[in-house]
This record gives sequence, structure tokens and C-alpha cells, in this order.
Amino acid sequence: MRRLHVSLTLILLGTVAALLLCCAPERSIEIVRVEEQLRSLLELQTYEHIYRDVVYFGEERRFLGIRTVDRAVLFAVDISVRAGIDLQQDFMLTRDRTSRSRIYVRMPEAQVLSVDADEGSIHEYFIREQGGRINLMELTGQLGEVKERTRRDAVDRGLLVQAQENARAIVRRFLALAGYTDVVFTTVSSDGEIQG
Repeated sequence: MRRLHVSLTLILLGTVAALLLCCAPERSIEIVRVEEQLRSLLELQTYEHIYRDVVYFGEERRFLGIRTVDRAVLFAVDISVRAGIDLQQDFMLTRDRTSRSRIYVRMPEAQVLSVDADEGSIHEYFIREQGGRINLMELTGQLGEVKERTRRDAVDRGLLVQAQENARAIVRRFLALAGYTDVVFTTVSSDGEIQG
């Protein structure tokens, strides 16, 4: 009788396990773990442009026709524009119910993550400081304008498109290591629309 009870218990447990596997939610523990590992990267920097820009700042003032202030500086600086995806925004993995090797990846569009001027790369061509020194705050304003212009140029030249392609390639490789060979991407645009 005890043997029959053990056999019935094993059959019952096997049936429950089979039902759970067949009816498992599409966001299994494995998918959530893989998603958390990817999300732990926070930002996935996938493309970078480096520009060499020449910056000029000048100021001249006169009093009664006599030049009282004549300040100018001309220098070159490297500006780095980095793009990628922010994995903290709208990133989710969903396994296909019909195929164990297919997974759907929803991730945001690529965006510019940072625009930085490399102070170590500054090469000064000339500086003239008659009537006062040129301070860092004045140059920071000039650099801000240059950085914004550089950001726009990088976007116009396809920085975001390349960053999106690279991000997909990185995620695809990561998921291939987890056993998913058929990766289908959807993108959430900045206005909240999901695009395939």
C-alpha cells in the first residue's frame, strides 16, 4: 500500500510539473535573470565619434577710440560624442511560446549619452590678454556652444543609427550565449510608440 501511495504521489508530482512547464508564463525566471544581467549594465554605450574642433573666443572694447580691452584665444580640442541605449528605460525580454530559441527584445531607441571635451587634448594656438585675463567661465560658454553643434553634427552623420545597430548586435550575442538564436527586436520611440 505504501508503494502505491509513493507511486501515485510521483505520478501526481510529474503531472503537476508537466502542466507547469506547458503553461509557464512567457516571462520565466530564466528570462528575468537574463534581463537583469543586461539591465545591470545601465547604459550600453555602443558608438562614439571624436571630433577635433577649433574654438575662438574674442572680445574687444574701446573708449574714445582707444582700445582698452583686446582679449582673444584660439585653441583646438577633442570632443567625444557617445551614443547608446539606456537599459533602465523600457527594456524587456519576452520568450516566444512556440519556439524555445526565439526571444523578443523591447528596448528604447539609441540616444546621445554624453558629449565631453577632453581638456588634456587642448592645443592653444595663441592667446592675447590685454585689458584682462580670459577666465574659465568665458571659455566654458564657448565650449558649450561647440559641444551642442558637435552633437547635432554627429546625429546628422548617423551616430544614433550606428549606435542602435551596435546595441542590437551586442544584445543578440549576449542572448545567443543564453541559447536564443532567433532574436526579434522592437523599439520604443521617444513618444512611446513600439516599432518593429
